[in-house]
Amino acid sequence: MKYAAHTIFTLIVGVAISVPVWAQQAVLPPAPLPTPLPATSSPIQKLIAVDQLVEQKQYDEAVRGYNSLLSDDPHNPQLLNRLGIVYQAQQNLRQAKIYYDRALKADPHFAAATNNLGSVYYNQKNYRKAVRLYLKAIKLEPNTAAYHSNLGYALLEQKKYKEMMDSFRQAAALDPSIFDQHNRSGVMMLERATEDSAALHFYLAQTFGEMGNVARCLEYLKKARDEHYKRILSIKTDPAFAPVRSDPAFQEFIDALTRKTAPNPS
Repeated sequence: MKYAAHTIFTLIVGVAISVPVWAQQAVLPPAPLPTPLPATSSPIQKLIAVDQLVEQKQYDEAVRGYNSLLSDDPHNPQLLNRLGIVYQAQQNLRQAKIYYDRALKADPHFAAATNNLGSVYYNQKNYRKAVRLYLKAIKLEPNTAAYHSNLGYALLEQKKYKEMMDSFRQAAALDPSIFDQHNRSGVMMLERATEDSAALHFYLAQTFGEMGNVARCLEYLKKARDEHYKRILSIKTDPAFAPVRSDPAFQEFIDALTRKTAPNPS
């Protein structure tokens, strides 16, 4: 089963964009903050103003703004991490990696930057390195759902399906909406657009089925059905769906599937 490399990353302000390849771009020099602020503005007010530029996808201006803030605090790991995210938004993985590395040099225990560096290697299809970094981020912050889901996607690329399901379960247990929310401060959260998205949705349905979450299980089963997943009828016997199989809504879904796939009488 093959999966495409196309990946969507969610930025610090919840803007989903595609980052499929590198782009070459020079580091922009520090400049005055592009958003007019009173001279008495605090560093956090200035930071919020630059974060808003990222939200508006004004990436060049955001780079200038973060660099201006860095000129006063050149080893600030949060600023370095944010710059990495902006460069990744611009499809410039080389520059993104430089800034994530700098953030980790300033703070070796910075879990978000560790995860974000993993997303660079993931995008470069170096899944082994990505897995190591995601595991390190999880060790640093075990209760961040996005780290577990990112690990799951990297394991999927390695065809380690059992470990993938374990990671998805961990992510969903921490945040049942992890696969459809888009705001993780400072964290690159991977979503997937795959050649076989039907299979991915079925895996997610299994994950929520094992957890007994009927609503989420059915949500992903319906996506798998609409995408014509070939093994959809296996939900009748698949052990992963045992915790939800007796639920009336789940039974109704099975009945509708059975009617739809039943041969027409001659």
